[in-house]
Amino acid sequence: MMRLASLSLMTLATALIVTACASSDRPSVQADEVALPTPLRSLDVSVLATVSELQDAVAAAGSRLDSTDRAYRPSEPESLLFAPRVVMRADLADPDDGFVLVYPAADASEAQGRAGDLAEYLGSGFGQTNYPADTRFSVAVVGDTVVFSSLSRGRSSDPDRAEGIFDAIAAVGDRVEVRK
Repeated sequence: MMRLASLSLMTLATALIVTACASSDRPSVQADEVALPTPLRSLDVSVLATVSELQDAVAAAGSRLDSTDRAYRPSEPESLLFAPRVVMRADLADPDDGFVLVYPAADASEAQGRAGDLAEYLGSGFGQTNYPADTRFSVAVVGDTVVFSSLSRGRSSDPDRAEGIFDAIAAVGDRVEVRK
């Protein structure tokens, strides 16, 4: 008898929880209400200058850095989730390797703040969960833009070349340290 009462009580509690979760009183988010991150199609002067500086640095390392329409979404802090960005990729053989992001900001101060948020996030345990353990990160500020790239030698089919490109990118701008 006691067992039947206990089972009935658990069934009732489960039904109440399911009903509460299905309630129409819950706030809902419609897909058209959420702004998605936008790859920039037209670049302003400061973004063009940053892209040009990155391309020159990678060219000096004997490679190419081109814009791409391929979707790339790194692990990033909330402050950058919906920020416009330029997605670029170095000419590496691995399709998931060599991505570089440039995030424009309103001014150098905002860029510094966003870069700090990104570096802090990447240094946190949660921020590293989407990357292999050997990943190195580069976060830098160039004028009023933030530049982000990463490198995992263990995932690259040509780790020396990938590291040369990563180092060239990491040399551009004022570096913001990512502390793991």
